[in-house]
Amino acid sequence: METNLKMVDTERKIQHAFIKLVMQEGFDHLTVQQLSQTAQINRGTFYLHYLDKFDLLTHYENDLVTAIQLIFQRYPKPNVEGDSEKNAFQQMFKYLYRQRQLVVALINSPASQLVSRIKPVIADVIGQPLSSTAIPPEFAQEIVTQGIWDFVCFWLTQSPVKQPQTAYEIFTTSRQLSPQQLLQGK
Repeated sequence: METNLKMVDTERKIQHAFIKLVMQEGFDHLTVQQLSQTAQINRGTFYLHYLDKFDLLTHYENDLVTAIQLIFQRYPKPNVEGDSEKNAFQQMFKYLYRQRQLVVALINSPASQLVSRIKPVIADVIGQPLSSTAIPPEFAQEIVTQGIWDFVCFWLTQSPVKQPQTAYEIFTTSRQLSPQQLLQGK
């Protein structure tokens, strides 16, 4: 049990150091030596957990994508009358809010593949659009998926960051308005 607590503490230190250094220096300039020093661990300890900084980056992306996939599996897709506490998007907002420092560090890092990995998860949840519109289905799906992710990124990078419930309410309201209505405030 003590070993598990020590591992969790080391993981926490590494994550805090990763976020701090990526936000200050950028991922490209990050070194394992800097990470180890900032996390106040031995460099060898870092290598017990990860192969290199790219393995660490992939680990964080995997954790976030897996968590979001599980949320979408566990909770239903929202509907207008549904209970917002029990739908997938509300739960995703809550989760991303708790992980916001890591998410912001990753979305600000050109080396991160987070966006290209999360968008298909969101696209899978929203499903294929009907082909009866004038817009080809793949374009419609990309517009909606990108809009959802852009909203999340904008929300998480604001200062101060709105609470997840407030952001979710803005999100759901915006999904029911046309671009003209959004811009005109009507």
